[in-house]
Amino acid sequence: MKAIKFLSNDIINEIAAGEVIEKPSAVVKELIENSIDAGSDKVHISIKSGGISRILVKDNGYGINSKYIDNAVARYATSKIYKNTLDNIKTLGFRGEALYSISNASNLSIISKTENMDEAWELKIAFGKIIKKRPSKGNKGTIVEVSELFNNLPVRKKFLKSVRAESLLIKNSIKKIALGYPQITFSYSEEDKEKFLLIGRNEADKYKYRIKEVLGEDFLKSSFHIENHYEEFKLNIYASIPTFNKSNWQQSTIIINGRVVQDRLLLGVIKAAYAGLLAGNRFPLIVLYLEIPSKDLDINVHPSKTEVRILDRNKLNSVIIKLIRYKLEKLGLRYSVEAEKELLKKLKISNNLKQAKLNIDALESKEEKKLDEKIIINKEDYAGLPVAYKLGLAKAQINNMFIVSQTESSLILVDQHAAHERIVLESLKANYYDNNVTRQILLIPEIINLEQGKNNLLKYKKEIFKLGFIFDDYGENTLIVREIPAILGKINILLLFQDLSEQIIKLGNINPKDTYIEKILSTIACHNSIRAGRRLNIEEMNSVLRSMEKTPNSGQCNHGRPTFIELKLKDVEGLFGRN
Repeated sequence: MKAIKFLSNDIINEIAAGEVIEKPSAVVKELIENSIDAGSDKVHISIKSGGISRILVKDNGYGINSKYIDNAVARYATSKIYKNTLDNIKTLGFRGEALYSISNASNLSIISKTENMDEAWELKIAFGKIIKKRPSKGNKGTIVEVSELFNNLPVRKKFLKSVRAESLLIKNSIKKIALGYPQITFSYSEEDKEKFLLIGRNEADKYKYRIKEVLGEDFLKSSFHIENHYEEFKLNIYASIPTFNKSNWQQSTIIINGRVVQDRLLLGVIKAAYAGLLAGNRFPLIVLYLEIPSKDLDINVHPSKTEVRILDRNKLNSVIIKLIRYKLEKLGLRYSVEAEKELLKKLKISNNLKQAKLNIDALESKEEKKLDEKIIINKEDYAGLPVAYKLGLAKAQINNMFIVSQTESSLILVDQHAAHERIVLESLKANYYDNNVTRQILLIPEIINLEQGKNNLLKYKKEIFKLGFIFDDYGENTLIVREIPAILGKINILLLFQDLSEQIIKLGNINPKDTYIEKILSTIACHNSIRAGRRLNIEEMNSVLRSMEKTPNSGQCNHGRPTFIELKLKDVEGLFGRN
């Protein structure tokens, strides 16, 4: 056996530095958190070469007294522990590791002045060794400059990403922290060029303003807000409607007690709340603020303090799902402004709109005048239109796929298959959960032959009965179907049972308490939806529009895609230079 030896201080320092500051963005995060803990209301960040050659963070906080400035870079030295315990942490930093680790991996300069000091003091450290301490010029607050990061840690430096990638990580990190502190002004520069300025505000809707600055106005227009207080926690959520979705969680932010955290469990709960409204590979965009008593929270989990443990997680999960689901069901007809802008952009790119073949089959009811043009804008026709008719009146059908309707101020395009699929699904869901599925008896029972999955269907016969189907074993690989849900009408029963069998095999069971039940109901709904390519008359089109107006979640199909897009008439006029 080899001897067990103590690690050298150099190796210990390298390990500590690597745990806390694995990349330049981690340095920026730690320094900004120190500025916030110091009571700053203005923080400026400047970097060069992706933070590798230089990082500067300047604030107007309390500052560091000259007699403590040496301690600021000592290991496990901190001013943020209350009563020498970790039970009531109210600051972002508390371990006393950040400046120590940074000073061991870079050239570090600190210039700081408190309100009571006559002059600022400067401390310079070169890769763990103090080389200078002297009076300096400076205003109240602290300036920290980090240069030649990881020059003494070639392995760490070798695995850094490109300058552009590291800069992007820093920029995104600053914006996420800024979301939690809308009262603080953050400015950010790269290569001495200002990239953004986030103005601090103290008014009641300061969080809304900050979210608009960071995530943009489109997000606010395509999102909903929930704020509730409970005995165990307070929560404040800004969440996108299903049609405003992303390919990952990168832009979403969870902030607990002012701390940006990475909590996959909470993200999983939020995704579950969107079950049946988003495709599996799409994600909502959310900003979640949580305030939890420190006694119910463990933030001393990870050196970077980005992970936490929550005591009463079950109640929190339940509340988040219920609130989001309730809000989604009450949204009504909301559509993503991203889809509208994308369509307008594509229309503007077209060199000659007149040559675009829209293949419009204009269909009129007997009471309406015959159209001489594809679309007639006549606001007088809509003066008495009921307010509930948010989707207006059907005017035409494009390529037997899309319904064209018009309100007083908008042109609306509806995907007939996607819209009807959602209508059928919501009806199935409501009837299923109310144990009120209306079935229709088949005049002639249908005998279907299944190549596989028959035994699985028989295994869950009782559960499938609750979905509205009555069937029995009819010999080898064969079933006889006697009743189906009335809402489905005339369908291909064999194809439906094949799809139903595949879903059960994929999901493993049918559990009414599981959100996966919506995937099974969605499979059933798809078989009765009005298909793309089916010609509709004007009454049928208006029937779809009226059903959409009273159906929950009808703004998106069962896979999270928009069911309709609204174009303001002023925007359509702009396409022709009429603005």
